[in-house]
Amino acid sequence: MVRYDSVEIEDRRVKKPYLGGWKHKITQVEYLNAESQTGPLIRKPLKEKCSKEVQYISWTEISTQTPYHHSTQMARPDCFISSETDTYITSKPYETYEEMMKRLDYDGKARIIQKNYKIYKLWKYVKQYAREYRELAKQCRFYEAENILLYRKRHQGEIIRRIDPKTRLDFDLLYDLVEKWRRDHIECTKQLFFRPGRCAENYMILEKMVEMLNVIDQKRQAVRKRYRNKKRVKFVTANCKPIQWNGYKNILLEMDTMRNQKARELKTIYDSLTNYHITHGERMEILTMLKKSLEVHDCVPAFNLIRLLDEELIYLAKGMKNMPLDYFREKIIYSYLNFLRSSHSCCCARNDENFCKSVDDEKLREPIEPKTRLCSGCLKLFPKHKFTVHGRMKRIYTCVGCTWLRERNIKHINYDHYVFLLNCVRSEERKRGSSSAISFIMQKHDMYHLVNNIWHGHSAVSENADLFLLRIVRYNMNEEWSPWNCILLTEEEAAVHSRIENLADVYSKPLIERVLLAHQLAKNQFKYVRTHSFVEDRREIIYIDSTRCRHLRQFEKDFREKFHKISREVIYKPAIKVDDYLYS
Repeated sequence: MVRYDSVEIEDRRVKKPYLGGWKHKITQVEYLNAESQTGPLIRKPLKEKCSKEVQYISWTEISTQTPYHHSTQMARPDCFISSETDTYITSKPYETYEEMMKRLDYDGKARIIQKNYKIYKLWKYVKQYAREYRELAKQCRFYEAENILLYRKRHQGEIIRRIDPKTRLDFDLLYDLVEKWRRDHIECTKQLFFRPGRCAENYMILEKMVEMLNVIDQKRQAVRKRYRNKKRVKFVTANCKPIQWNGYKNILLEMDTMRNQKARELKTIYDSLTNYHITHGERMEILTMLKKSLEVHDCVPAFNLIRLLDEELIYLAKGMKNMPLDYFREKIIYSYLNFLRSSHSCCCARNDENFCKSVDDEKLREPIEPKTRLCSGCLKLFPKHKFTVHGRMKRIYTCVGCTWLRERNIKHINYDHYVFLLNCVRSEERKRGSSSAISFIMQKHDMYHLVNNIWHGHSAVSENADLFLLRIVRYNMNEEWSPWNCILLTEEEAAVHSRIENLADVYSKPLIERVLLAHQLAKNQFKYVRTHSFVEDRREIIYIDSTRCRHLRQFEKDFREKFHKISREVIYKPAIKVDDYLYS
């Protein structure tokens, strides 16, 4: 039987503190003092135990490195092969400080560096400014090409307007050309011929002028005919669109009523009657269907229309192809429109009471202008925006048509350029955010008077009289535009003028005095304003009515910002009600 007992071993070695040693930096091996670090004590001679390194503790942290660059061992002491990194130093002749500085030449090298740096900096600026100049020249060429293109487009638009005039301004342009042609030929006749020859040439000029005026009148009659054709069906097309209004959360809502559907059917019939490029069979079919739809009516306009339809059907049935039916067809169209205007009154001949109650809701209504005024010339009621207005009149009394007829017998003035100048002024004032109403109060007659009678029709700086190039801008750019704060310049001069901070440093004293004199003259000329004025917008018309003559400044204070509150957004008006209109 084997017995095991546990045995404990006690470590009684002497533990001494660390008193110093050495440590290899690369291998991290520690080398300790053998005398002080080992134990237990061993009997040694006193000479070996009593030393400075053993009795005293000194902590030092230094790095040592043994030399490793040694020559190869050779047999002879005067012959060895050195390391490749060794350098050979030999003694040279002694030189003074002045000689050393002259040899190194620090000042010359600094001058070379400064010279090259200045050349580099100058060349860099030259490249930068050359690039900016090329970009600026490119922009200038683009700006000039754009101006030339706009100038050509404007001239082309004027030529097109001369060929196909449509508005009163277009016809004023034609009459102005005829007047200029007459004056030029009369002056040429005075220089080339004596009195008998002048009489003959004047007679030829008069005949030629009468022919040109006849051609212009023919164009006016054609335009008037097209305008009447558009106007006579306005009450039909006005009811074709569904009723629109803004609902919950500003959502657009539309409602298509029975009246809208009926208006579209009548508009389709009208388009069929006005279409002359169809065969005789198709024309007879259209007239027959219209005749059957009119049999339920018992009014006089329906009877007249049926009679005309029967006559055209007889002509078409007999094959009268060579007979011109244009005038007869125009008569049918006018009779059909007359029937549409008065067809609602024929239902009362029936005995159906329920049918008569809903008649008012099915009537076709033409938009009525609520604000009208009586013209003292033609004694007709017109909307207020159909009257002639300008900044120096005291009350409205004639419409645009009467004014045009009166001016036709006196002198024709081409207001096209002045309307363009006025539109440029209004556009510039809108861009600058000006709240002044003076530029919107003034009309084409006022701009004509301001340009020709106050600024004499030429630029104040370069005396350029080309109206295509002229612009009338602010004189003092910090103040709002007005007749007494403007100057007539060309487009390029106006662009430069807008960047001038102090006008006295650029303009001469006589020029400034002449401009101030023109401003004072404008104050006297535009002393009173009209009692009525308007401004047209894409959506509505703002109309201002004054009860007495007032100064233009006072008028501008009273109606300031009135012309800037017109919203450019489309606002849907409420549905049309029957009670809003009166019928005869």
